[in-house]
Amino acid sequence: MISQKNKRIAVIGAGISGIAAANVLKKKGYEVILFEKYTEIGGVWAVAYPEVRLQNISSQYHLSDFSWTFTPDLHPTPGQILQYLCAAVNHFQIDVRLKHEVFALEELKDGWRVQFQNQQGCHEETFCYVVIATGQYIQKHHSTFPGELDFTGKVFTEREIKSLDIFNDKRVAVVGFGKSALDMAVLAAQCGRQVHHIFRQPRWLIPQRILGFHYTHVLFSRINSVMIPSWAYPTIAERFLHSRLNFIVSSFWNLVEFILRWQIQWIGFGKDQAAACRLKAVQPTHKLVPDLRSATAIAPDAYYRFVAEGQIQPHHTKVLGFSKETLKLEQGEEIHCDVVVLSLGSQPPVFPFLPERYRQLLKAQKDGVQLYRHLIHPSIPNLGFVGFNHGFLHVPAVEVGTLWLCAYLEGELELPSVEQMEQDIEQVRQWKNAHIHFEPNRGSGVNVRYQQYIDILLRDLEVSPYRKMPNIFAEIFNRYNCSDYKDVLEEYDHNRISRTTPLRPIAVST
Repeated sequence: MISQKNKRIAVIGAGISGIAAANVLKKKGYEVILFEKYTEIGGVWAVAYPEVRLQNISSQYHLSDFSWTFTPDLHPTPGQILQYLCAAVNHFQIDVRLKHEVFALEELKDGWRVQFQNQQGCHEETFCYVVIATGQYIQKHHSTFPGELDFTGKVFTEREIKSLDIFNDKRVAVVGFGKSALDMAVLAAQCGRQVHHIFRQPRWLIPQRILGFHYTHVLFSRINSVMIPSWAYPTIAERFLHSRLNFIVSSFWNLVEFILRWQIQWIGFGKDQAAACRLKAVQPTHKLVPDLRSATAIAPDAYYRFVAEGQIQPHHTKVLGFSKETLKLEQGEEIHCDVVVLSLGSQPPVFPFLPERYRQLLKAQKDGVQLYRHLIHPSIPNLGFVGFNHGFLHVPAVEVGTLWLCAYLEGELELPSVEQMEQDIEQVRQWKNAHIHFEPNRGSGVNVRYQQYIDILLRDLEVSPYRKMPNIFAEIFNRYNCSDYKDVLEEYDHNRISRTTPLRPIAVST
């Protein structure tokens, strides 16, 4: 609980998570300063590569109480997202300090001394609480392969590509199987002479349409999201479904796998055997559910078609290194190429501004930081995290998570003991390790478990998770959007008037 006399909160990072958190904090009466080290807001969208688009649709990516101020594309571009975020900052008059890099946090008895630098030099200010919103995809991974320095072509990560002209009439090799790698392969195939896609393991991709329905109608409706196996379930009915009726859940996902494989194979219908072999190379042999992680990618529209037609040549193998003119693969294969794009994902987030003992706590796991409720570390006082509960319905998760932090700060939410919170963290970590394929940000991921996660936080706050009621048909069958959560704060404030005892988190680990 913080002092009512000192209600200054620093938010580090002005991506959509930091902006959404600052908006909630400001509405709750805090003086909020948002620190951003770069020259503009937007986080990863400010440094995005050409032609990238949001995987979600626009109605599922905005502040819940502030819709788009213009009509964006169904899957908005970085420019559209940045335009929207600027409008949101101006509308809510959020105090954003651009080109203010936080380089150290000094712990105080009742908060933090934030040390930062700008064009005028180094400065410091004190705050009762700090919220870290630096994101989990900022540390790009760039392995150095043997012989890379001798390679006469050009080697990039996707972040370094500012113009697609580098692919014009070039022989291109793209390494990796995440969203950015798939985008790079498709973009290169549209203007390059030859494109090779190299990956160690093909992953399940979510198609834009499943049996003709946009994938959001499948993933964002409660009738289907309830089928997602998770580390925690908010209701007795969901726990019963996944324990006693698990055959229904298994059958559901077997059906989804069958449909997705059939759709890929249909693309190769009528083509030769070579096309079928190429399509087979990009289809995983493992089950779908373990691939439903933070980095789950939506398949670019043209990817499988380009593979079937031979515009993208897949190679299910491992990169060994470079020669002067080639990329060396396992089993002696070499690919002649002019441009290589190493799109190998992100490293776990780092927090260089924190005291050393806290940095060690947060980097202890190779798959990123696992937090209690994906929001706080029990051993680090006066510090919260937003955006490290990343999922498909990301903005409402940040907003509800920030409201949860406010309830705790104001003494209205009584947390379990440190020991109990650490046990919960470990239980979630073990479940993720056992059921979700590894990625460097697995600990921070909520991913497709967004519905269970948000429902749990709302139950902690004694706010109804069923945001479409009393229309039960819409609640069950319609996809959830950000605007469904626009009244959560008002409902929480209304309920608190009649509350006489502190809230306590429900007895599930998340």
